[in-house]
Amino acid sequence: MDERARLLTRSCTTGWGDWIHGELWLLPSSLVRRRLGFTATVANSKGPTVVMPLPEADVTAGATALIEAEHRTNKVIPLAGIASARLRRGITADRLTVHMQDGTQHKFLWLPAYAVLAHELTPWLH
Repeated sequence: MDERARLLTRSCTTGWGDWIHGELWLLPSSLVRRRLGFTATVANSKGPTVVMPLPEADVTAGATALIEAEHRTNKVIPLAGIASARLRRGITADRLTVHMQDGTQHKFLWLPAYAVLAHELTPWLH
């Protein structure tokens, strides 16, 4: 089944040890982080990577499974499994920490895009 996905940022990393940017997509059922390459990282380091209205695309469940399998830093996080989330604004990078109901935790950093994420992720922020 296709889902409509919104691209939140193209400068998402999974922590300070992950310097390669990726895309962060919000789907009705999940949050998906897809790693990009070095060239995209350099291109995305100059400022905002998306503009309003947010870019959208149709995504299948099979596509998200392939994305997750492509690289260890790719993530597919089911929204139904989120226990809580915390969004923090930083000087050089904003941060989202997601705590799952099973006790696992995921961290995402990106170039400042706090307003977009605060608006799009409101239902899960505590």
